[in-house]
Amino acid sequence: MSNEADTIFYDVVMLKNITSKEAAIHSLTNHLLEKGYVNEHYERATIEREDAYPTGLPTKPIAIAVPHSKHENVITQSVVLGISDHLIEFSEMGNSDSKLNVGIMFLLALKGENGHINYLKNIVNYCKVEENITKLYGVKSAEEALKIFVSEIVNAD
Repeated sequence: MSNEADTIFYDVVMLKNITSKEAAIHSLTNHLLEKGYVNEHYERATIEREDAYPTGLPTKPIAIAVPHSKHENVITQSVVLGISDHLIEFSEMGNSDSKLNVGIMFLLALKGENGHINYLKNIVNYCKVEENITKLYGVKSAEEALKIFVSEIVNAD
């Protein structure tokens, strides 16, 4: 985040009573839409992409998902962490017949594939450690989750 062009917005949304991937993506996207960080096509494009190319990852003890859309729907680069109080069914990346119970989502609104790859690497490296998933899923507030997100996941290099 050295200059204005590299600035990325990070935030956390605690998802309450959400029971479908569409509702989860809607809630996270709406958070960005209200801030003017994505356009009105982002939500539909993200759901369509998730249906065609699932992003669920079978982490333990709770699965994660990393939904995202094409860069043309992004106004300001953003990554929003969503932690749900209900497990939500997502299809597994690379195996759409396999269903996963997801409790943690990272909605990526980034420009360029390299950005997605770098974030995916940091997210996967963090989330492949069971204790990290347990700690992140067990947070009591968005502020606590944001502190973990920025210090342990984003700045993991």
